[in-house]
Amino acid sequence: MDQTYLEVLVARKRNMAAAAGKIIGGILAVFSLLLLPGSVFFAGTALLSGAAAWLCYLQEWVEFEYSYVCRELTVDKIMARSRRKKQADYQIDKVEIGAPEGSYCLDAYRNKNYAVKDYGSRTGTNTFVLYYEGQQKIILDADEGLVQALHAASPGRIFLK
Repeated sequence: MDQTYLEVLVARKRNMAAAAGKIIGGILAVFSLLLLPGSVFFAGTALLSGAAAWLCYLQEWVEFEYSYVCRELTVDKIMARSRRKKQADYQIDKVEIGAPEGSYCLDAYRNKNYAVKDYGSRTGTNTFVLYYEGQQKIILDADEGLVQALHAASPGRIFLK
């Protein structure tokens, strides 16, 4: 039985559009609150712009945590460095193929339509691709330890190069 346990934390670059939206939404909310006694319209504007600022705040800093335990890969999304949301669980036995992006091993899968799940940092380094159950293309930023653990769990389907 495989008793390997690994955790990898991958941070995306700061979303500057969300940072700008957070500032603009906050400014609109404050100005609408200052004008609140004048109209009900400004109360609604304050509520909507405050909610938009909060949603932008959550999307400004996004990180993904990959946890590999007993042939199962779990992906969690961490928003605003404080809120954790479970994204998916993947059984390694159901992976069709996995290899670094650009590998010749993935050539047979390039022109097929799959639902893409991007859990990477979008920097282009250490990008690893898994094709899961013929339905999903999973993009990860896996470090060498995670790739080695996946390969050890399923050496015929997970390729190192």
